[in-house]
Amino acid sequence: MKIPFLGLLLSLAAYAAPAQTAAPVFTTTCGDGTFTSSSSKRFCETRDKALPAPAEGITIDGRANGGITVKGYDGKQVLVRAKILAWGKTDAEAAQLGRSITIMAKDYTLRAESSQPGELGWAVSYEVFVPRAMPLTLRTLNGGINLSNLLGPVTFEAANGGISLVNVGGSVKGRTVNGGVKIKLAGPKWVGEGLDVETQNGSITWDLPKNYSARLFAATTVGTISAGKLPVTNSATLQKVVTATLGQGGAPVRAVTTKGSIKLTQL
Repeated sequence: MKIPFLGLLLSLAAYAAPAQTAAPVFTTTCGDGTFTSSSSKRFCETRDKALPAPAEGITIDGRANGGITVKGYDGKQVLVRAKILAWGKTDAEAAQLGRSITIMAKDYTLRAESSQPGELGWAVSYEVFVPRAMPLTLRTLNGGINLSNLLGPVTFEAANGGISLVNVGGSVKGRTVNGGVKIKLAGPKWVGEGLDVETQNGSITWDLPKNYSARLFAATTVGTISAGKLPVTNSATLQKVVTATLGQGGAPVRAVTTKGSIKLTQL
């Protein structure tokens, strides 16, 4: 049975979570300095909302400017904090632009819209808590993507932004054009279909538990690989490659860069 989601709108009113000891806590604030400009006046505000968690999952569209952070938790709702930034020549101009922005949740897609034309002069980033196994599709142009404690199918795409994957499982597939990739895995093995991530211009760092089980593949075309005792070989396409069966083997975990170094550490 589908949970209604069509046409939901994030209002200006703040969401007040029910009192509970395990309630997730947002960490995004207007004081972190993101997307500031010394030559412009800045307007910033955060808006919080709770949404139903549809079985189909959701798409988060960061549009031209905005990072996306998604954290898995044990609840049954999607909890959203949208950080809205706008800048202009005067405080009034920046505030007018910022207040013209509406955060829409329509057709299972979370997306910012402005009543003023164009996408210059404003940015919206997201911090979102979701049920761990909920399907996700994420995209952004100028902004990073940070994922943690997730077990569902996730696909993502960024143009200019780094990727951080911490304690994830399931099926995780995605790429960035310009940005590094940080992977930190936990537990005894990868649980789920596997990991497949790429960057064209950026380094990759892996942190794996010492006795982790998976089938690992890492490669770079222009760059070096530091992989401890794991052997580094050259492929027919002149890539430097690490291919290894870790522990008892299992799901494939793959991370590839075209221009960038790779460092793999087993802790």
